[in-house]
Amino acid sequence: MQQSELDFINTLRQSSRYIEQHRGKTCVVYLPGEFIACKESVSQLSQDIGLLYNLGLKIVLVMGASTQLDDAFTNAGIDWQLHHQFRITPTELIPVFQQTIGLLRSQLEANFSQANCQQPNPPTLVSGNWVIAQPKGVINGIDFQHTGKLRKIRHQAISDCLDSGQVALLTPIAYSLTGEVFNLNTLEQACHMASAIKADKLMIYGSEAQLVNLPKQLSIPQMNMIMENAANDEQSRLLAQVAQTNFKVKRVHLMDQNNPSALLLELFSRDGSGTLIFSDRYHQLRPANIEDVGGILALIEPLEQEGILVKRSRERLELEIDNFVVIERDQLIVGCAALYPNDEQMSELACLAVHSDYQGQELGEELLKAIEIKAQKQAANKLFLLTTHTHHWFIEHGFHLADISVLPQKKQSLYNFQRQSKVLVKTL
Repeated sequence: MQQSELDFINTLRQSSRYIEQHRGKTCVVYLPGEFIACKESVSQLSQDIGLLYNLGLKIVLVMGASTQLDDAFTNAGIDWQLHHQFRITPTELIPVFQQTIGLLRSQLEANFSQANCQQPNPPTLVSGNWVIAQPKGVINGIDFQHTGKLRKIRHQAISDCLDSGQVALLTPIAYSLTGEVFNLNTLEQACHMASAIKADKLMIYGSEAQLVNLPKQLSIPQMNMIMENAANDEQSRLLAQVAQTNFKVKRVHLMDQNNPSALLLELFSRDGSGTLIFSDRYHQLRPANIEDVGGILALIEPLEQEGILVKRSRERLELEIDNFVVIERDQLIVGCAALYPNDEQMSELACLAVHSDYQGQELGEELLKAIEIKAQKQAANKLFLLTTHTHHWFIEHGFHLADISVLPQKKQSLYNFQRQSKVLVKTL
């Protein structure tokens, strides 16, 4: 079997759990005008949406068009203005605005038809007046005229559309209850739509400036901290808009608009390709159970082979599993630690390990904190450990080097002088 075939099989195996997890789930995908301007990206995305559709996902696409509208107004010799990063849309812009959006939508539909012509069950791309608009109004003395904002989302109508097996498309065009045409900010639409229909995921393609220096995942408190010290105004505005979902959407994915494959990587790989903002827990810290033994062994075996951890047999681990806590991410054990009660109100911290792919994400600190809380509940006032490699990390987290004589008598008698482990103690 060739390496390419092996890679495909391994990838398929790894993605199988996500295929089942995402079946029947709803995703809102925001496509900025810069993304749509690249024909190759649109062609790739069209195929991928067809794949997602046939895997049972419900998809809402929200199409931006700022780049195309800029070009259309310039080519028509029409001046246009921005205020607070929103386009002012006077009445004379409306015909060009409607024509440009209509053409862009037609091109997108054509791409979908071509990209999915070989699918046994090709998706149908549809749009409708699901969004009711109202004037943005006069702000700081500036009349935005036909630039609008959301007044109401007919969420049941769009949910019915998705349930009937359609892929829904939103454009910058929206209408008021009196029939007026309005130009809406599509990122704002995407965020509000995802909240209104209680989407499982909001997927946002962003620019390099918007995504610069963002980590692989962010909790809400971490995102708020980054917003206060954003790398630039574009990043600040993007994160502020994400916050407008009121975190009714549990997972928001920020993806590179120059990587059309990012959508599949985000959905079907453990680590994705962009930044995940989560309002639930992306990983779970919990007490270990007997089903975790295999995962813990897989995590600690490389460290045992390097002599960093003392070797534990499966039988021993099964007997001691109640002493362990684990961090689980997408059914993978990525961290563990154990607490062993001893005499003299001292407890032992042992087997603290974090998967090499997930180090640098403060998972070790999270495990240590959990162990300290557990020790205090057991009435211990000191925590000790033996280590041959990582004593500097523990010193940085409140431990100090100590002599063997400070250990409980039973532990002193079991000390392995060949390993020459360093003794570290922390007062709780």
